[in-house]
Amino acid sequence: IAIDAEWGLAMRVEETDQFPYALTLGAAKDKQLITQVGQTIARDLRKTGIHWNFAPVVDMNVQPENPVIGYRSFGEDAHAVTETARAFIKGMKAEGVLHAIKHFPGHGNTKVDSHLGLPVLEDNKETLLQTDIFPFVELIKEGVDAVMVGHLAVPALTDGTIESASLSPTIIKGFLRGELGFNGVVVTDAMNMHAISQDYDEPGELELAAFAAGNDVL
Repeated sequence: IAIDAEWGLAMRVEETDQFPYALTLGAAKDKQLITQVGQTIARDLRKTGIHWNFAPVVDMNVQPENPVIGYRSFGEDAHAVTETARAFIKGMKAEGVLHAIKHFPGHGNTKVDSHLGLPVLEDNKETLLQTDIFPFVELIKEGVDAVMVGHLAVPALTDGTIESASLSPTIIKGFLRGELGFNGVVVTDAMNMHAISQDYDEPGELELAAFAAGNDVL
């Protein structure tokens, strides 16, 4: 059983405990406190029978016009985001709850809500490796349970092709699995989001494309 519980069960379940948003935790810079928050959220999930939290968000808060990340990000500094995410994950691990870092390769520097359309991350690969992709690279080196791939296009990783990372064998099999060496679970963001769902009419076509691209879980 999995859930989006970035700030606790309250993100999806009404009248349950809500914890500070990621942006607040990042600003607090108190690693012990952040670990305690991650652990307490995980304890709530475990008591509820939930095994897997689709958190933390490791996207960068670098685009003021971003309509979907904002306060869900730990901040604008790649190193600080990585450290905060590491502390949050440590807390979840202490309770035996699985985690997933998201939204690969980075949804922060975009202006389109992927619930409504396909965002495009325009930076070149060198810049991306120093900013949006940096937290993913560092955390993958240490071992993470899962990576959630976002519905966003990153032409710098697909030879200029505009296609959603979540449906791209080049990004999932080539870059994430091959170049970054990730061997854990790859999960998609919600499959009903319009960034991808509006392009498929036949039932099953989108799901098949996602599995073919290298996702393990939809």
